[in-house]
Amino acid sequence: MTYHVITEGGNVFKDGDGNPLTQRINQTDVKTTIAWLEQLLPGLDLQNNTLGTTGLKPTSGDLDIAIDAAHTTKDQLATALSNWATSHKQDPKNWVKKSGISVHFRTPINGKPALGFVQTDFMFVNNLDWAKFMLAGSPVDSQYKGADRNILMNSIAKSMGYKVNQNVGIVDRATNDLISNDPDKIAKLLLNPRATRDNLVSVESIVAALEKDPKRDAKLADAREHFAREGVPFFEDRSEETEVYFLARLRDRIVNQGYTPLIEQRVLTEAEARIPHIEDMVFDAGVRGAQQALQIILAGAQDTAGTTTVKWDGKPAIIWGRKPTGEFVLTDKSGFGAKGYDGKATSPRMLADIMRQRSGDRTELIAMYQQLWPALEQATPRGLRGYLQGDLLYTQTPPIVTGAYEFTPNTVQYRIPVDSALGKQIANSDIGIAVHTQYADATAAPEAIKDLPARNVQGLLLIPPTVKDIQSVQPNTKLIKEIRSVLNAHGNKIDQLFRPELLRAARITDLPELCKKYINSRIFTDFDNLLQGFGPWLENNVTPSKYRNIIEYLQSPKDNTAALSAAFVVFSLLHELKMDVLQQLDRQQPGQEGWVMATDAGRAKLVNRFAFSAANRLKNNPELA
Repeated sequence: MTYHVITEGGNVFKDGDGNPLTQRINQTDVKTTIAWLEQLLPGLDLQNNTLGTTGLKPTSGDLDIAIDAAHTTKDQLATALSNWATSHKQDPKNWVKKSGISVHFRTPINGKPALGFVQTDFMFVNNLDWAKFMLAGSPVDSQYKGADRNILMNSIAKSMGYKVNQNVGIVDRATNDLISNDPDKIAKLLLNPRATRDNLVSVESIVAALEKDPKRDAKLADAREHFAREGVPFFEDRSEETEVYFLARLRDRIVNQGYTPLIEQRVLTEAEARIPHIEDMVFDAGVRGAQQALQIILAGAQDTAGTTTVKWDGKPAIIWGRKPTGEFVLTDKSGFGAKGYDGKATSPRMLADIMRQRSGDRTELIAMYQQLWPALEQATPRGLRGYLQGDLLYTQTPPIVTGAYEFTPNTVQYRIPVDSALGKQIANSDIGIAVHTQYADATAAPEAIKDLPARNVQGLLLIPPTVKDIQSVQPNTKLIKEIRSVLNAHGNKIDQLFRPELLRAARITDLPELCKKYINSRIFTDFDNLLQGFGPWLENNVTPSKYRNIIEYLQSPKDNTAALSAAFVVFSLLHELKMDVLQQLDRQQPGQEGWVMATDAGRAKLVNRFAFSAANRLKNNPELA
């Protein structure tokens, strides 16, 4: 049996480039994998407490399993799983994570790492029967997900003064007192006296049960607004379109179908949005995205020093500056945006007190901030008002390994040549911070830094995002002409292929994202013959019904297969153009992960996906080597 790494389903475990370290699991492997987990966790009944569609479909994105909170605790389970990872000489941080009511485990399929990994979500609940009912997936014939059903139930409950707690039951909205956790009684309460739990299994069955309810509109109001805001048609609203749904469709027309935008689109800073790979932009916005990618490269090439910054991968993110009163502040992102308490520490002691109020052992983190405090305070001009944000790279001079300073602050390993301009600066520093964002005040939007407002302090290296002495680059004009030629010949087909309303009608709204996920699966090989490999990849990485929908869509009379082929060609040419520019930049300052170009045309990153992305995945997935 062949197993394929894909990027759907659980996504807690990722490498440094954001690629998932887990995959979907075949239906035939679900029971045997859960049986292996039961051997690892003796005393827990896992087979009989699966949630949602786990094991019910040809493939599952993850394994959802309910755990009775009265039987064991999150900490006890996390410890048992961490001990297993440690006993296999693995770092538990890459295998076990906690969030909310869940413990997440990167589980070897059938207990064999060579077969790949699936994410298991152990969800701690107080009432197993109620949790299994609430977290069940939608029936196969439903247009909606189980989460949509729960949103609708919450809408009805809210209109009646209740709320749905998936871990407890239906509770009073004002007092949180339990009303009921019996699905049959809840059906009668929310729907009608004759209703049973069977009427609560899907969006369609719930709406049908409310057909003669005089309060029907009020009960559906919140759900209608939610579905409209998400651009998902609420099936019983198609004949009378709501204002919110109309605006959602209008947004699709403006953004994705080539209409002139009504509102000028500003460039988001790195702190506000994930920066796209420049070659992926054809999948994000069709022809408009590809043209924007070209504009970014051309504008960046003409003013490289003014538009191009180094892409650093530091950790943690730290924020410092001065209040309107002039007091120095040092904090982290959580403290800076804190609600309900003052997280902008004005002394090392205050910062330590803030850290200790959070969960987990933060002794080392507190010590690190105390080390940073005097240097950053001294480097921050007394006349500065506002804040700076950066990523910590190191707190002691990095070691020299074969002629380069080597350090790994997060996932990416940097090798900065000793004799380079940056290497000479690193030699005289104990602390390195890559600064990238500034705030005019605590409530202002983040802005990219052009000139770093800081004083030189011995031992502290503040690296601005721009590299002032970098020379402009020369993009390959032949590749640019080829890209424009493909867009002129096939642009209309590409835009037709990715039209949102057509994708929704075909029930394949995630086709653009699937294209990018497929691309990521190719970083260990190459980007040749992308179209030929897409079908086999899809067959092994989506459900049979979605696979059929996509194949039918591509083979439609509009010849969408030719359009997809053209989109892959544009992607490949953009990637080749990017690599040419990237290599010119790397020759001027080698050693970093990549570069970011921020121009009036937009913002995108230039990263060697075959080197850094593949290396990051191998680092977190050594069994793939």
